[in-house]
Amino acid sequence: MSTTKYISISSQKGGVGKTTVNILAASAFHFLANQKVAVIDCDYPQHSLEGLRNEDLTLLQENEQRAADFEALGRQAYPVVACEVKDALDIAQQMQGQFDLVFIDTPGTINVPGIIELWKKMDYIFIPVEADKVSISATLTYASVLQQFIIGQPGSRLKQYYAFWNKHNKSEKQDFYARTEAVFATQGIPFLQSRLEQSVNYKKDTMRSTMFPLAKEYMRLGISNLIEEMAHIIFPDSAPSPATEDTASTTNEAL
Repeated sequence: MSTTKYISISSQKGGVGKTTVNILAASAFHFLANQKVAVIDCDYPQHSLEGLRNEDLTLLQENEQRAADFEALGRQAYPVVACEVKDALDIAQQMQGQFDLVFIDTPGTINVPGIIELWKKMDYIFIPVEADKVSISATLTYASVLQQFIIGQPGSRLKQYYAFWNKHNKSEKQDFYARTEAVFATQGIPFLQSRLEQSVNYKKDTMRSTMFPLAKEYMRLGISNLIEEMAHIIFPDSAPSPATEDTASTTNEAL
């Protein structure tokens, strides 16, 4: 097996959707691109990812049809391991060589012992940004920390970090987005072309399932483009392409 890649969708601003995007990305690469994926949830103490996995497991136990649908997938769910930041690095190192991709959901603050060393373990960090001044300011600060303390430092494997728009509203004036991206460019912060659209669908349980691939209709919210763009960054030589049409539609008819 090739060297394990460590990825995080993280931010220093709460509520920007980092946990949800971690799920979307992990599920897409695992179920649709057939990568062997694991998730480490060290966003202590809430452990939202672990909570969602436990909800999924309870539903499978209580709903025979749901359990049958999962059995019909013919593919096990990716593991979700909950821990504190101080233990995440050891767990990540134990996963080396066992998985193609390990997604790590980190706390939204730098004031956690061990977080700097954990960020050094990442290959790539993707930062969701909302179209408001607080989110933008927090992202600029976060990128500055990554640039100053992580990239190029001894023991760091972080190759690059990327910002991307989350909850993009097509009805708003788009010049705000363009001006923001220009500011980020002056700071040397790359912006992905993909934008996740704002949608009430993100509140649905099926959007945040940790045990089923995402339905095809949801992929059209910009998720498919984001996953494809991430794949070309993470696997520059041979990016795995999620089978978003056939696989997603056939495995989610019951959702």
